[in-house]
Amino acid sequence: MSGIKAHFTPPRAAGIPQPPENVKRIKRRIAVMSGKGGVGKTTVSVNIAAELAKRGYSVGILDTDLTGPNVPKALGLIDVPIYATNEGIIPAEGPLKMKVMSLGLMVRDGDPVIWRGPLKAKAIQEFVENVNWGDLDYLVVDLPPGTGDEPLSVMQLIPLHGVVLVTTPQEVALMDVRRALHMVRKMEYKPLGIVENMSYFVCPGGEKVRIFGEGGGRKLAEEENVPFLGEIPIDPKVVEFMDRGLPIVLADPENIVSKAFKEIVDRIEEQLIEAQ
Repeated sequence: MSGIKAHFTPPRAAGIPQPPENVKRIKRRIAVMSGKGGVGKTTVSVNIAAELAKRGYSVGILDTDLTGPNVPKALGLIDVPIYATNEGIIPAEGPLKMKVMSLGLMVRDGDPVIWRGPLKAKAIQEFVENVNWGDLDYLVVDLPPGTGDEPLSVMQLIPLHGVVLVTTPQEVALMDVRRALHMVRKMEYKPLGIVENMSYFVCPGGEKVRIFGEGGGRKLAEEENVPFLGEIPIDPKVVEFMDRGLPIVLADPENIVSKAFKEIVDRIEEQLIEAQ
């Protein structure tokens, strides 16, 4: 019996969307996407946002991972209330006055979000259209894994200036981030580049050990002709600080991971400034 290969064409972008009035007040809007779970996407999102805030920018973070909203935990905002006013929903305030919106601010810790696609799309629409972000220099949108409802809704509702793609060195992660990259292009957005997380571990003697393989993210970037933004090493301090609600770029600026994020943000900023 011969095999049958299905051919599926994903939805095309109907041009870049017009931003809602509140989003027009945000100068630069970037999304962080992984294609696969477990690669450290939220870690990358909050540290990019925190590094931008360190540089004096006004920054917001929109967490659209509705079934795993971890941004509040990563920024020490568990049990911090948000409010609705006549001017819209007021986001929570994180470190360095970062503005934060997440479903994790609205549900009790541990409560599952058991929603089908239409409800997810509606929630994201509410976040996009009804949150009073004010005037921001940057909005970082933390996307959930995959190429389904939530990423599609964000890309159809928010005119993005670019997308950062996060992978780890393993082949299975690279396969999924390639799919995510192709979605970004299909939706007519700019891939800002690939970040390879958990690239290596530095032993006490200084030796780099490539636990999950070597060079996968850089190779993928070369194959797809997109920038390689950098490698982020493994350091237990990243988890330790995140559990305490502190991005490592703020808690330990001289750490090797913090320096890696600084270089990554340098490369993101350079592209966005050139595009103006």
